Amino acid sequence: MVSEVDILNKLNLGTSKAVIEGQPNSPLGALLTTLANDVTKQLTESLDKHGVSASHNLRQSIKPQSVKLDGDMVSVEIEADFYWKYVNYGVNGTEVSHGAPAWGYEKNNTKSFNTAIQEWVRNRGIVAPQQFGSYESFAFAIMQNIKKKGQKPRPFFTDVVNKDLVEYLRKPIEKLFKKSMTVVIIEPWQ
Repeated sequence: MVSEVDILNKLNLGTSKAVIEGQPNSPLGALLTTLANDVTKQLTESLDKHGVSASHNLRQSIKPQSVKLDGDMVSVEIEADFYWKYVNYGVNGTEVSHGAPAWGYEKNNTKSFNTAIQEWVRNRGIVAPQQFGSYESFAFAIMQNIKKKGQKPRPFFTDVVNKDLVEYLRKPIEKLFKKSMTVVIIEPWQ
C-alpha cells in the first residue's frame, strides 16, 4: 500500500474549488486515481497469492475507471471480467456446496461453458488425456465435474476489499477535505 503521506504530498491542492472538482486532474481526482491504482495493484497481487493465473485474462481486466462526481457523491469504479465473482466466492455444485451465492450467466455471453473450459485447458498447457480423444470431450468431462463438485472460493477480492480498505481510503480523503468523510464500497453482484 502507498502511504497516505506519499499520496497527499504528490497532490497540488490549488484552490478549494479545484479540490472538489470531479475532474481526473483535480486534487480529488488525482487522489482517487492514485488510490484506485493502488487497490488494482493489491487485487492483482492477491490473484497471485491465491494462485489464480490460468490465462491472466482476469488480471489484465482489473482496471480503475474514471472519477465521477454526482452531487455530493464521488465515485471510482474498478472493473474486472464478469467471472471474478466465481473465482472469489466459488461455485456451488449439485453435490457439493461451497457456500457460494447463486449468480446467473454473463450478460451478452458469446462463449459456451465448454468453450471457456477448452480455452482454460489450453492456456494452462494441459494436454487432453488419450482416453478423452479431444479437447472438446476433455473439456466436457471437466465441465461435468465442476457442475457436480463446484469450485472452491479463492477470495482474492475479499482479501483486499474489506473494512481495512475503507479505513485506508477514508484517511487521505479526510485529510484532503479536512473533515470527516464516509467511504462506502459497493460490490456489484451481477
